[in-house]
Amino acid sequence: MPTKQQVARIGVDDATWRSFRQAALDRELSVSGYLGRLVHAELRRRGATTAGQAPAGASEAELALAALVDTRAAIDDLDDIAGRLARSATAHGGSWRDVASSLRLTEHVARETYTSRQARP
Repeated sequence: MPTKQQVARIGVDDATWRSFRQAALDRELSVSGYLGRLVHAELRRRGATTAGQAPAGASEAELALAALVDTRAAIDDLDDIAGRLARSATAHGGSWRDVASSLRLTEHVARETYTSRQARP
């Protein structure tokens, strides 16, 4: 445990805070311990990104471009997940019309996009 305590005000409504406290209790953690875990997880997540690894003196333009790289990677990951779910849905009896509707695509675009490719390398 760190020797110096950090204090922060949390900007959420009462119901959200109660739910968060309950989530901490469900994990048998103190609220401060749970918040500490979240802070560490966020820093690990940010450090693994292009934007998180930008040099300290990076310009706003460089940071924005790095964030775009991270965003594109996240979009690609989500698209791969959507493709796997679309193929799974149709393999289990779902229609391409339903898949397309769920993705806000036309049936033709959904079928073309997600039947012709598997997960990207």
